[in-house]
Amino acid sequence: MIKAKIPYQETGYFSKLMIDYLEEEESLKPFYNEIPNLDSFKKAIERRREHALNRSVLVEALNHQNVGYEVSKNTQNNIQNLNNENCFTVTTGHQLNLFTGPLYFIYKIISAINLAKELKNKYPENDFVPVYWMATEDHDFEEVNHFNLFQKKYQLSNSKNGAVGNLKLEGVENLLDELKEDLGDRNGVEDIIALFFKFYTSSKTYSEAVRGIVNELFGKYGLVVIDGDDGRLKGLFVDEFKNELINRTNYNYINNSSDKLKELGFKPQLNPREINLFYLQEGLRERIVFEEGKYQVLNTDIQFSENEIIQELEDCPERFSPNAPMRCMYQEKVLPNLAYIGGGGELAYWFQLKEMFEVNQVSYPILVLRNSVLFVDKGSAKKLAKLGLESSDLFKATDVLIKEYLKNSSDIVLELDQERKALESVFDTVVERASGVDVSLVPMIKAELQKSLKSVKNIEGRLIKSAKKKEEVSVVQIQNLKDKLFPNNSLQERHDNLISLLLFYGEDVIENLINTINPLEKEFTLLISE
Repeated sequence: MIKAKIPYQETGYFSKLMIDYLEEEESLKPFYNEIPNLDSFKKAIERRREHALNRSVLVEALNHQNVGYEVSKNTQNNIQNLNNENCFTVTTGHQLNLFTGPLYFIYKIISAINLAKELKNKYPENDFVPVYWMATEDHDFEEVNHFNLFQKKYQLSNSKNGAVGNLKLEGVENLLDELKEDLGDRNGVEDIIALFFKFYTSSKTYSEAVRGIVNELFGKYGLVVIDGDDGRLKGLFVDEFKNELINRTNYNYINNSSDKLKELGFKPQLNPREINLFYLQEGLRERIVFEEGKYQVLNTDIQFSENEIIQELEDCPERFSPNAPMRCMYQEKVLPNLAYIGGGGELAYWFQLKEMFEVNQVSYPILVLRNSVLFVDKGSAKKLAKLGLESSDLFKATDVLIKEYLKNSSDIVLELDQERKALESVFDTVVERASGVDVSLVPMIKAELQKSLKSVKNIEGRLIKSAKKKEEVSVVQIQNLKDKLFPNNSLQERHDNLISLLLFYGEDVIENLINTINPLEKEFTLLISE
């Protein structure tokens, strides 16, 4: 495949906040520490050393979590390396998913693996471990119960409540049968079905399935999978839980940062609660609120006095579950972490958290935008070449791309910009002359100008419509290209699933991605089949 790149700001799919961050705009610098480049990690390493870390509990928890799973030698070595003071992590996190979910889940993990490798080359005296943090405690089942393949949505139902990590994959065998029937006798289908059947069965929970498939796909690269829903790890965060319950001040720090971002014209991505914790039991994950002197678990009869909830926390820290902002701080408290790798939406809310981290004396990571990739299959690449389009043209809106194509392929000028300017010039002269005779005529003349401009616009539309009809085949090809490579007018990575890559590019596609994309590139990657 040919690798091409396009600056993020030219794709039209990334927020101004992310573009300003990548371009190191001065106004954003108070909201993060170092910029994401290899030299910056020297400071990040020094800063992380200043914060206490219980490595023995971390390693104990990781070893316990991996009992009964196939864990590669490289991953086992990385877990043991975390006992050493010169070992650090680079982390990405994501919700659990069905059959790996959207492609960007894969790209996140590859970005973490590659960044750990780059850091080892730059700072060989240290070790760097790529980590995938499983968001097992989330309870939004609708976000993790499906995946898309070839314009079809495959979906599981569920009748239970609580953290999704503990939910069984009810009915997944039927879904696998449906998938097998839909894919037919394509090359590689049997191996793909076998791969997912190995981990996704009705007897497995979402946590078990995702840990299994991630270990299978990325274990040889030393990736460590961690589940924050662990009493040992939460025990390391008890002081922060207590502060959140008793003092309830973190939301002030987040809101303060949010207000400053608003002043710069950016919309906050998260809205903190006074208490950013849930209460967790089997089949239950509900918010904790403080009302009328009591701690109430919403939608239940469970309530605590202050002494009671602190006792509950000390006895059973596993029953307390952080929401998004607290989870970020929890993650950084228990890991020797240097960088968090996420998508644009994720990183946007990290900008709201730096002040909270500083007040709580928790190390704040370097924020790294994950790699984004667009695969252009061989058939699409041939159509691009035949139409005389560049791969970067694909990021233009469909109507803009069609207009540009028609303009370049037609001998007739379709856009009447010059004629509009000439018309406006004529009317400007008329207005000037009329003003010297009777100024009350000016509004009427300007109204006539607008009528004339509207007529020109209608003529232009008819010209373009006729040209589209003349070039109907090419126009349809452009529309089909855009629909195929940008499903639902969104990025491919937000819609398509790993299965499509395995079918088109084979089982080596992950290794090829790891060997191709650079975790610190500030450009969108296109991989074009020859």
